[in-house]
Amino acid sequence: MAASLSPDGGGQRHLFRLAYGVLALAFWVSVAVFVLLIARPNHSKPVVWSAWKPDTQGLLGAREISLRIASQYKGTNGAQLIAVQPHGPQVQGLRLEAIGVRRLNSGGQIDPYIGMYGTDKTLIYAFCGLQTNCGLQGDATPEQQRSLRRAALELSLYSFKYLKGIDQVVSLVQSVKAGGTSAVFLRKDDLEPELEHPLRDTLPLSVVPNAGAQDPKEAPVIDALTSTNTFPAHFEPLPDGDAILVLDVANQASP
Repeated sequence: MAASLSPDGGGQRHLFRLAYGVLALAFWVSVAVFVLLIARPNHSKPVVWSAWKPDTQGLLGAREISLRIASQYKGTNGAQLIAVQPHGPQVQGLRLEAIGVRRLNSGGQIDPYIGMYGTDKTLIYAFCGLQTNCGLQGDATPEQQRSLRRAALELSLYSFKYLKGIDQVVSLVQSVKAGGTSAVFLRKDDLEPELEHPLRDTLPLSVVPNAGAQDPKEAPVIDALTSTNTFPAHFEPLPDGDAILVLDVANQASP
């Protein structure tokens, strides 16, 4: 009898069942892996904003911050450039009632205040150079002034990140131009992007450049965040015995 030319139906069915079983097994294995990945806790470390943080709150925490930050800023001679003293919203025994930002009109006359900020959540850092009468070592160069503004930015960022109830920081430093006092006035709301990312993203240098060094890596960021917030400043007493810190927009220093 001649052999049948028709395919072996039983063998094909067997191969089909085998292939189906392999596909089904692969499907359920992938489902099991997916479930395990979702159910498994995430053990990745949270992003750390800074390697150091203060241990306390309030003025004690601010003092921790100021002592740590000030010690990192050096003059051209390698010695510490500044000491920094934190305090609440008061000056020369007077309560600081408000911070007023104003400009001069084209005739050189003082316009009414164009911005008034309360001081309930304000921290003040007073800079003092370590020379006679709080003078700074070296000449008042653009590099030195940028170094001071960097210190003000770093103090503010640490304060906003770690101290509760601080929404504004005023750093009182030597005038960027001739004599007097200048203030770097920074507000927490304006620095939210910097507070959401590690400090090294904003200030990447592990060692602060000395006050006479060029700083091409950080200078653009420092200038962008502080130049328009640096003002010649003075205090005006009020009849009730309080005072206002006046920041003159029209006389802002250039970076």
